[in-house]
Amino acid sequence: MNSGRLVAGITLGVLTGFGAEFQHEFAQPSRDRWMYPFNATPGTRAAAPVFSTFGDEAGVDTRHGQFLIGWDTEEAVPPGHPRAHYWITAARLELTVLRPDSFIHDPTPDPFESGLPPEDPRAIPDPDPGRPIELFGAGFRNEFTAWTFEESSPFGPASTGRRNAFAAGFNPARQRVDVGNNVGKTNEAYSPFPTRPFAIGIVTDVAAGDPVPAGATVRFDVNVADPDVRGYLQESLRSGRLWLTVTWLGESSGLSGTPTYPDFATRDNLVYDPPRLTIEGVLIGPDDDDEDGLPDDWERLFLGGRDSTGDDDSDGDGVNNITEWLQGTDPGSDRSVLRIQPQPAVADSGPGLAITDDGPGAPVVEVSTDLKEWREATGRLEFLEPRNGHWIPDSESVEPVQFFRLRRPDPEPESPTTP
Repeated sequence: MNSGRLVAGITLGVLTGFGAEFQHEFAQPSRDRWMYPFNATPGTRAAAPVFSTFGDEAGVDTRHGQFLIGWDTEEAVPPGHPRAHYWITAARLELTVLRPDSFIHDPTPDPFESGLPPEDPRAIPDPDPGRPIELFGAGFRNEFTAWTFEESSPFGPASTGRRNAFAAGFNPARQRVDVGNNVGKTNEAYSPFPTRPFAIGIVTDVAAGDPVPAGATVRFDVNVADPDVRGYLQESLRSGRLWLTVTWLGESSGLSGTPTYPDFATRDNLVYDPPRLTIEGVLIGPDDDDEDGLPDDWERLFLGGRDSTGDDDSDGDGVNNITEWLQGTDPGSDRSVLRIQPQPAVADSGPGLAITDDGPGAPVVEVSTDLKEWREATGRLEFLEPRNGHWIPDSESVEPVQFFRLRRPDPEPESPTTP
């Protein structure tokens, strides 16, 4: 129950400057919103149900009712520094359930194919009872940004794929996209695609398949091991504002009947606890006293001291430490690396690339015939796992001699704040 709120939250580790570890608990969000096109009380409603509407007939997003939650983080973690300087070690969101026994606990991810229509040859049955509650980031459109959208801002058009704020995740090319219709539509404009949620909701004291009682806490342990999820959090801390979105691929009972969907307390609920966020990490400073090209804080965090140099390969993965720093990978793990290798020809396409990439952000494949002039290569980039993927070129792009490289743009923060 809600027995009094802390507005700013609790800093469990004092962040006095660079190199400091932080563990900050936000007792409630700065803003939250039930993102439903017919919500008459945006930003003040005490409850946020999440549910889906499948098919094209309704003309709305599949992930129909979404719960959008935002935190201003700049007082807890200084914003404005390069993305790589924010190393996230853990993040957890906790929500409180309002309705008793309105849905059953499903603590495991469902296969993408279980959300496809029965007529799709890839469709398979849901392997377990219920649907998991899924956590994603947030995206904005129609001239809104993370810094201009407020909990009372207009929803936007109710039609498919047009709401102003939406659940954002990553497609197989690791591009950040609207995931509101990744399944559930037959319209060619919304072809289905797999996406990995940032986290799955867990109720620790309720068994899988059992109804979830009112007052239960749903915990989302964010997958910071996923490089794109970690990158999203880093960019958010850099900007000073973090948005998350909760969705559920179960259908509601409609406008009548007993509710059959998760319903969560918002920060305006006076009875139950509001959303609570805990985030942990290290803010890496720019100092390089030993002048080896590596920030001293980064060396202490990953290498246990400053004995190694930028030219060393501390984890033996074939990539030196300075490259690991620039690519946002872990120099203490040979699984955390950015690497491309030739891949045999597939179908009518020429030889492709096998890619291992543990840094945040969608890589861009570039091609050259002389190692002087480079251009973006045309082809299909696909990551079925967070770190391991492949790139297959378009057949017309194949030339007798080609060289390939990867480039990962570093996005600019939306916030105008600077160090």
